[in-house]
Amino acid sequence: EWEVAAKPKSLSFAEAAAVPMCALTAWQALVDTAQLQAGQTILIHGGSGGVGSFAVQIAKARGAKVIATASTANQDLLKQLGADVPIDYTKTKFEDVAKDVDAVLDPVGRETLAGSYGVVKKGGIVISLVARPDPVEIEKRQIRGATVWVQPKAKDLAEIAHLIDTRKIKPVVTQVLPLSEAIAAEQQAATHHTRGKVVLRVADEPKS
Repeated sequence: EWEVAAKPKSLSFAEAAAVPMCALTAWQALVDTAQLQAGQTILIHGGSGGVGSFAVQIAKARGAKVIATASTANQDLLKQLGADVPIDYTKTKFEDVAKDVDAVLDPVGRETLAGSYGVVKKGGIVISLVARPDPVEIEKRQIRGATVWVQPKAKDLAEIAHLIDTRKIKPVVTQVLPLSEAIAAEQQAATHHTRGKVVLRVADEPKS
């Protein structure tokens, strides 16, 4: 019971399959960990990806200002999702745009994480999904650091379903592929440049 929640009524089964892991990760990072509030500013790296696309929408639903990065091809998606300041990371350094933000969500790591400490205001937070934030940087800049590993929670899923059914957020599904193309789907996901999510169809949708 603690881990299971009803499917959002407004979604197909294929769309719903794209929700739990990514939406829960974004929710637990922004709501539970950052405790993001209306009027605050957040920098979201990889805003067009599976987690990032949900994070942009959840942040906007909470009344935050969103700065988000993505490639040139995905700038249109960032705008559709509601990003206030889209950044094309192939042309612009995020450090030149984001200043004194309240929170950073980083699903990338390495140089992206290393550059994120300097854009957070004193008392703000850097949340990584892939690595432990550098304790030296955290202490030096008087900010907070956290690593989020998603946990299954029915309460969080119910909150997410409500936002979906009230049209505040939506999953971004790039493709729905048959199970026979699972290897191709995995290879595409491994590039870390997938727009939203790729869903594998295991069976046909039940008829209503």
